[in-house]
Amino acid sequence: MKANPQQPNSSARRRSRVAMTALMLTGCGVAVLALAGSRYPEATAPRATLSGAISATLEAGAAADPRQLEEQTTELVAQCERPLLSNALDTAIKGCAAFLDHPSLGARAHAASSSAYMLMEPNEVKKSAVHAEAATRLGNPAGKYLWAYHGLNGESAVQMDAETARRHLEEAQAAGMPKAGKLLAVLDESDACQEASQFRLLDRPAFCLLRPQLDRWLKTSGMAPRPSRQVWTDEYNPAAVLPDASSFEVSYDRDPSSGMYYPAAMGYRFAAREGRSTTELLARLCRSLSNKYGTPSRGTLPPAPGSGTAWQMVEGLQIELLRDAAGELRVRYQHPKRVQAALAHAEALQTQRDEKRAELTRRAL
Repeated sequence: MKANPQQPNSSARRRSRVAMTALMLTGCGVAVLALAGSRYPEATAPRATLSGAISATLEAGAAADPRQLEEQTTELVAQCERPLLSNALDTAIKGCAAFLDHPSLGARAHAASSSAYMLMEPNEVKKSAVHAEAATRLGNPAGKYLWAYHGLNGESAVQMDAETARRHLEEAQAAGMPKAGKLLAVLDESDACQEASQFRLLDRPAFCLLRPQLDRWLKTSGMAPRPSRQVWTDEYNPAAVLPDASSFEVSYDRDPSSGMYYPAAMGYRFAAREGRSTTELLARLCRSLSNKYGTPSRGTLPPAPGSGTAWQMVEGLQIELLRDAAGELRVRYQHPKRVQAALAHAEALQTQRDEKRAELTRRAL
């Protein structure tokens, strides 16, 4: 009996199903990545991975037999990508591990692993960044998006400048990753802000910079980082920049739509010290601030104990000189809209944590 030329044979139908499944997963993968929240050397991903070496069967099959590669692709979808889309994250990470060194499928396995680690609670950004970097080196668009995301948040082991991040995002967007456009818009906004901003701190438009950019500049200016107790706050020793100051802190707001950290407030703290005249220091700070920013828009110089003086900037930024009753002085720079947004976002996150704890308690009792 002659086969109908219009009907594909079983092997062709199987290949078509695999291709369609991969296409569907690629499209859904964009949605999964959207939930997740220094140039690299031109080389392939290292053979050593977090999971160990690929099995001899997988490697030999991928190189020698297209049908075996087809079967392995089906396994990758079933064991790695589909559990990711179902939010079975531990299962996805375990299933992806067998494919990390696969010469043809390794890029997809690394990208899926990166997404899974980002979606975990609490997320594991360092592991996610490692897999994103490996996927990027193998040319995977999702990997490029995720590695740029981590780089712009300072979460990658390799420092990434804005130009490198932009290149990865443009390549990801061209390959069909629409989420990359949001981060490209973030970079465009930052560039425009830097060109227009009149406010400068240590000769840089500090509120226009993303977290790793500001961190690098503060270190370059001579500030030494200190351990911070809060995820959204960075602390430095400013002795080399301003010897009278005891600390410099930056508080960030994390935009839930892009996942990026923006500086919301920053400033110097001058702790009371034995043998140092607070009156003399206060007078010096008053002179410097009034010479640079003019007449205060609120309060008087010097501020009375327990009060403060403020300067309102054209860009909506606010500068404050605060004096507490114990003699501690602070000079604070803040972006009021971001400060309010940070408080709202922190409150929303705390509400989510409380609801999750309540649900766990209900299930356990």
